[in-house]
Amino acid sequence: MKENVRLRNKSDAKTHRGKVCYENKKRHTEDNSPKYSVVNRTLLRKKAAFTLAEVLITLGIIGVVAALTLPSLIQNYHEKQRVTQLKKAYSVMQNAFLMAQEEYGDVTDWGLTITNTGEKDDDGNDILDNSGTENVMNILMKYVEKSKIPQNSYIGYVESIDGRQAFWPWEVSADKYFYLKDGTMVTMGWISSLDCNGDYQGKKIACSDFWIVFPKKSKMKIGVDVFNFIFTKEGFKPNSTTSGAKCNAFEAVGSADTNGRGCTAHALYNGNMDYLHKKDWQ
Repeated sequence: MKENVRLRNKSDAKTHRGKVCYENKKRHTEDNSPKYSVVNRTLLRKKAAFTLAEVLITLGIIGVVAALTLPSLIQNYHEKQRVTQLKKAYSVMQNAFLMAQEEYGDVTDWGLTITNTGEKDDDGNDILDNSGTENVMNILMKYVEKSKIPQNSYIGYVESIDGRQAFWPWEVSADKYFYLKDGTMVTMGWISSLDCNGDYQGKKIACSDFWIVFPKKSKMKIGVDVFNFIFTKEGFKPNSTTSGAKCNAFEAVGSADTNGRGCTAHALYNGNMDYLHKKDWQ
């Protein structure tokens, strides 16, 4: 009996010692012990932190990427905005034409006159007859919401799309232009045919040039700020390279006052101004 008791006590003691050892080991190794919790938290903080050099390098990389991409993003935004403005102005003027046509009939009955009379003044300058242009503008003006009717001539400076001086200066008399509600300027060019039988893409319908302009105080470019249309029996038609007009931002092709006129159709129909960035945009 005593031996059994002793054995049981030894067993108990052994078990008790093992428990004590285990608990002591556990107490000194578990993460939740005061000593080791402080150490672990310190190590975690050291692992999660960045050095000043790492932060500066990261900021430098971000700055370089931003410097490379931001100008392109801004330019793309401005170009999309310009295309949207062009589409809006074109829609306004085309609707005005259709309403005017219902009231006044065919454009040949709108009081057209040939702009260039073929005569010269004493200084050798062309004598122009702008009465036909005034008649057309006065008719169209009735069917658009205008921001203001000009009292003075407009004077601007226009380059070809490749950067040559085109209309320098460009002076438009007050009776040949007006502003739409958003500040867009519209003006008519020279009337070249009383019967409007000039060629437009194989059809004998063209009467004259017509311009949609986004004026600014600094110099402007054809195909960027100034867009050329053809005023026809069917309304306003965007000028295009398929009609023989030029649109080359990389080479001085054609005369300065023509290069850029052919960009209008691409901007309207494709919704972009890729011709400013790609030589092979066509």
